[in-house]
Amino acid sequence: MKYFIYIGIILLIHWILLVNDRITYSISLNLFWISHLALLTSAIGFILRSNIILSSSLISIFIMHGLWVIDFIFLLFGNSPSTYTDYVLKLGPERRILTFHHIYLIPLLLWALWKQRKISKHAWIFASLFFLILSIISNFLPGEHNINCAHFVCIPITTIFPFFAIFNNPNPIFYLISLNLFMALFIFYLPNKLISYIFKKFNKL
Repeated sequence: MKYFIYIGIILLIHWILLVNDRITYSISLNLFWISHLALLTSAIGFILRSNIILSSSLISIFIMHGLWVIDFIFLLFGNSPSTYTDYVLKLGPERRILTFHHIYLIPLLLWALWKQRKISKHAWIFASLFFLILSIISNFLPGEHNINCAHFVCIPITTIFPFFAIFNNPNPIFYLISLNLFMALFIFYLPNKLISYIFKKFNKL
């Protein structure tokens, strides 16, 4: 699978262009979003042909990128339910292309892991640790940016599911603990188990 290296280089170039864009438009803090850093870890995973890095990259974005794609599809045919992807329409053609990793990264990583015939059952642990580190760092960044939802539940989520607003708490430590427990269990662990189960079933055919 030597072509994995070439794919990794392409992804790395995409990430570098993303970094240049964020610096050019003075929004470099945006680079701390897990979706952007997962692009970098995916590039490293392809270059090293590392199953654990590729698996962890997939699990770290599987749910959130999936929701992004669904919202974007609604946007293309009318209005997005959460307005989360509305910003894409305000971007120029070149900058829109830079957001496409939200669309292609999940199927690309699934394909890569399928070629390797396995997904690590421990990917959710690494994804959880990855998010924990990012959420702590993001908590020190300006609250108005709310990178990785580290200060309060992201508005688009509470728009669709008002129930999640109960997680908002003025105590930052309590909120971060609640956020990371929720992410670890529902956003990382469950998808990891589901995808692992599907892989095992198809590998027996």
